[in-house]
Amino acid sequence: MKKLVAICLILLVLGAGCRKANTQTPAPPTAEPSAVQQPTAAPASAPAPETEVPAAADPYAFTFTAQTLAGETVTEEIFGRHDLTMVNVWASWCPPCRGELKELGELYSKLPENVGFLSVTVDDRGDLADAQALLEENGCAFPCLDGQGSEGLMKGFLNQVMAIPTTIFFDSRGNQVGQWIVGVPRGSSVVDAYWNEIQTRLDELKVK
Repeated sequence: MKKLVAICLILLVLGAGCRKANTQTPAPPTAEPSAVQQPTAAPASAPAPETEVPAAADPYAFTFTAQTLAGETVTEEIFGRHDLTMVNVWASWCPPCRGELKELGELYSKLPENVGFLSVTVDDRGDLADAQALLEENGCAFPCLDGQGSEGLMKGFLNQVMAIPTTIFFDSRGNQVGQWIVGVPRGSSVVDAYWNEIQTRLDELKVK
């Protein structure tokens, strides 16, 4: 029902999905890290510091400010809470997206402490109430961000999403981990399929 603007098609590869026009292979968001200024060396006559000053943290790959459907403000710092964060992009007018919500809610309740989950809806502002209602109906307790209301999210990766649902994984600094999952993943169940993908990316992080 996305008003003639978005037409839902069933993906035959990697499950079903709603596809936009001019589909192209998404590229991972990139950002040039800003230079970290090194502390100036103390004069030779100055006494040595008693404790070592910790190095500045690496910058986030991209920055954003977004509102959840519950009205809370979320920034890129949410990535820093977990080793890995799973981000699921969807819309209330997309049948495959609606179809996996219940299992996403189940998956969320089973995630280990070092894995986070973010839902990002690309619904127009007038349809956000429908999105919120669907989340409640399916027992989804995870935070859901208003994607179109955040310029940072749009520049960070949403402008590269050509079909939904699309799932992207990020490390604690907002860098993409592994390939995108376009459509509903295949497997014995949606929960098991996503769980396997999470484990694969956690293993990738251990190698780095």
